[in-house]
Amino acid sequence: MSKDNDRDPVRKEILLQTQQAWNGDKYISYPKGSPELTILKITIQPNSVVDWHFHEMPNAGMVLSGHITVEEKSSGAIKLISEGQALAETVNTIHRGFTDEQEAVLIVFYAGTSGMPLSSPTESDNPPI
Repeated sequence: MSKDNDRDPVRKEILLQTQQAWNGDKYISYPKGSPELTILKITIQPNSVVDWHFHEMPNAGMVLSGHITVEEKSSGAIKLISEGQALAETVNTIHRGFTDEQEAVLIVFYAGTSGMPLSSPTESDNPPI
């Protein structure tokens, strides 16, 4: 490869590499079962609030446009993710996201197993683990 990165035919940029979610919780393991990868493009309309939910699998997203604020229910911790930023999601932690006057468009990658829901709604503070 050339020393001049601008001339290389392939350029790589790590957008996210982590062993923990945005709130500091460490990832313990991947779900057991036949692996199934899913990538979603999600558009959240302006001034919207996504219902409280949790994920049973590791997942990560990147904001393509706009920005979104994520909030953890138990602690009230919040984090703003803006265009071009990536986020490692929490596992089995109740959270939600919300937008302001701008819509947010995200690409989200889920590392689950066949038949596992990508997201589970909840009314409880105690998701199944």
